[in-house]
Amino acid sequence: MSALIGIETLIITVIVLILSAGWSLYEKRKYYSSVTSKLPTLYGIPFIGHAYQFINLNKLYRNISLNIDTFKQLTGCLWVANTAFIVTVDPEVIKHVTTSPIFLNKATDLYKHFHNGVINGLVVSPAKKWKINRKAITPFLAHNNIMAFFTYFNENAINMKNRLTKLAGQGEQDIFTIIKECGLQLSLLTIMGIKMEEDDETYRGIVDAFNVLLDLMAKNSIYSSVGLGFLSNTPQYNRYRELLRDFVRSLIKQNLSRKNDSEAKNNFEEDKQTMIDLALKSLRQGVFSEKDVEIECFTMIAASYETSVSAAYTCLMTLAMHPEIQERVFQEICSVFPNGIITVEYDDLKNLPYFDMCIADALRLAPPIPYIGREAIHDTELCPGLKVPKNMQVVIPIYELHRRKEIWGPDAHHFNPDNFLPENIAKRHPSSYMVFSKGPRNCIGFRYAEISLRIILLHALRNLKFSTTFRFEDIVHQPKVTLSYKVEPPISIEIRAN
Repeated sequence: MSALIGIETLIITVIVLILSAGWSLYEKRKYYSSVTSKLPTLYGIPFIGHAYQFINLNKLYRNISLNIDTFKQLTGCLWVANTAFIVTVDPEVIKHVTTSPIFLNKATDLYKHFHNGVINGLVVSPAKKWKINRKAITPFLAHNNIMAFFTYFNENAINMKNRLTKLAGQGEQDIFTIIKECGLQLSLLTIMGIKMEEDDETYRGIVDAFNVLLDLMAKNSIYSSVGLGFLSNTPQYNRYRELLRDFVRSLIKQNLSRKNDSEAKNNFEEDKQTMIDLALKSLRQGVFSEKDVEIECFTMIAASYETSVSAAYTCLMTLAMHPEIQERVFQEICSVFPNGIITVEYDDLKNLPYFDMCIADALRLAPPIPYIGREAIHDTELCPGLKVPKNMQVVIPIYELHRRKEIWGPDAHHFNPDNFLPENIAKRHPSSYMVFSKGPRNCIGFRYAEISLRIILLHALRNLKFSTTFRFEDIVHQPKVTLSYKVEPPISIEIRAN
């Protein structure tokens, strides 16, 4: 008898849950009806929507492309679980979303994996807090401060070139690890004012921890999309998160323990402002809390490290797969540096147009940040005739935008630096290309990234020749925190005669 009562209770509970979920879905569809009645909409499976398409990372970008093709226009609506997302690759809509003050907030569901207590500063802060914190951090990325870092950009690039040189003549090798290690060194030096050597045990542990945490954040992103984010909250995830948090806290304490500013300057030249210097200044002024200092410093380290190393590897790998283009880049570099490179100055970067075109198209095909999302602060008009409700999330799949044939022509999936000839740029909408996002909430460190990337590549390409047997068409991209590769193509290196 008690068993029957238990079964009846279970059945009633299940029915109540189904009815509750059904009512919630009905209310959500009613809430978004002003959008779904005007845009082509893909509903998918009830309660699941199209979330199942995100499970297989190898096919995620292909599925997004197929969905947009199904829309039969550049903007449509996609249901993921019980939430409707506007997905757009329309440059005019993108311009509006990235420049409108109504869309300054980041899309809540798209960035859930950043709310982990370590990497959630400027990346996901609400608009009001973001404005305050960005203003405090901006001097670190001001032009004059970046110019003061040129010595460090060059030293780091030379170190990476020397380490890659040791792999010459040894066949195809993993070069990404070296790029990652050098990238973290530069981030720690310019952001925290600390120099770490390759043989430092703490340094190697931090490199490994960063890579593991970013992999786990990628899983969190996928799980969160179907409401199962708790599955990624594993002991391993928490352990690495705490390890990195403790590391950043220790660096902050070192800075706080300095007796005065003049003592701090002994550790770093007076003409340079590190991120930690500015963060602690904001702490003393009451703009930042100690938690803000920790999070913003950690966020800046992770963002500069992950995007920069991804971009550097992508460019070297792409040129390795296109030897004739790499040779043309080499000849242009030689025209600016005929006797080799001792140091790269800012004015040198203005004399390498083809080099810049190659970087631009490599990052078009493999943007470090493959998608972004914004959220409406209140009801607003997205485009003529289409009003969206408060909290509506708009996703811009940059990876797909950069490969749309309507914008880039029939060979949109092929590497072609001529896409960035001045006459070809003039034909396209300015929002067709957005490696570092667009508008006021773009990547705050884009100038830092552009300059440090170019200096790294110049030192490497002037001295070394890169090749690989891995075919460009066999590359499979996967989304993590930044764009990644299912298989990281190994690279062969030869030393060039000066």
